[in-house]
Amino acid sequence: MHILVHDLPEKVKTYQDAILTSGGYLLEKNYITSEYITACIDREKDYPTGLLINGGIGIAIPHGNSQLVKSDSISLVRSSKGVIFGQMADASLKVTCQLIFNLALATSDQHLSILRRLVTLFQDESFVNKCQQFNCQQTEELITQQLNI
Repeated sequence: MHILVHDLPEKVKTYQDAILTSGGYLLEKNYITSEYITACIDREKDYPTGLLINGGIGIAIPHGNSQLVKSDSISLVRSSKGVIFGQMADASLKVTCQLIFNLALATSDQHLSILRRLVTLFQDESFVNKCQQFNCQQTEELITQQLNI
């Protein structure tokens, strides 16, 4: 499992651009096919992934077709201003997300397992704060450690 963490450039304002950017980091490493990014953006339109968690923090967990994944990976991009995603529970509602975890997992079993663990970690305010405040390398190490991968 590969974990990549980057800070989003200020110019990124839309969920499409956030997914394009986070997916671009995965594509650079050859962890996904280029079609994966489009699949994430298309899926987000119909099945939004934004979550509003304790403390008013927004987190999105976009993902796409597992058949377009070459190597299990997560690309976390962080936004200081936030990027608007539709809410998972109600697509008509919006949530401003500071953390966008783009999940690229090759099997549905792996996907569900990692998704469950992440959602549990999102309940931990300390974990979320560290993901926002640590430098990129420290955040990569934190996620690797917390997911036991």
